[in-house]
Amino acid sequence: MEYASKEFLLKNGKTCVIRRTEEADAERMIEYVNVTAEETPFLGREPEEASFTLEQEREIIRNMNAAERNILLLAEVDGVHAGNANFSCVKDRARFRHRCGIGVGLYRAFWGMGVGTVLLEELLAAARTAGYEQVELEVVSTNEAAVRLYKKLGFQVTGTLPWAFKYKDGSYADFLLMVKKLV
Repeated sequence: MEYASKEFLLKNGKTCVIRRTEEADAERMIEYVNVTAEETPFLGREPEEASFTLEQEREIIRNMNAAERNILLLAEVDGVHAGNANFSCVKDRARFRHRCGIGVGLYRAFWGMGVGTVLLEELLAAARTAGYEQVELEVVSTNEAAVRLYKKLGFQVTGTLPWAFKYKDGSYADFLLMVKKLV
């Protein structure tokens, strides 16, 4: 899916650029996955599970960019990779094509700056442009900052998936299932 880069001024005065991820970003994306897997318990992989090769990552980016209704956005703050967001169709069947699932993640150093807000707002606008009517996500119930952000942008909690994550120490985390209508 096409996306024209946009620039935003954050609440701390820094500049945030949101743009489509390109194949040249593959190395940055691998680094992002490795670092964020270490930084937070809110993402869906353990650090040792972040194992894409450079060519595999390029292929993922290539496929996302070639798809008419998928997108992978990258946020940069003053030229530094801050995070990513994406959407793709829930299922490629007629009864599901109005729905997309999204993912958003930031490096910890960029939490609380407003990057997540502008990234998510751009993702939602692109989802509307792609023709989606409904956006869905799962978020760890204890990720209070993310839940607040999603609610601020109009998402509603529609349910809970208990024991959705099982951590190495044997503890569990629940997911909140959240939905936002775009039409």
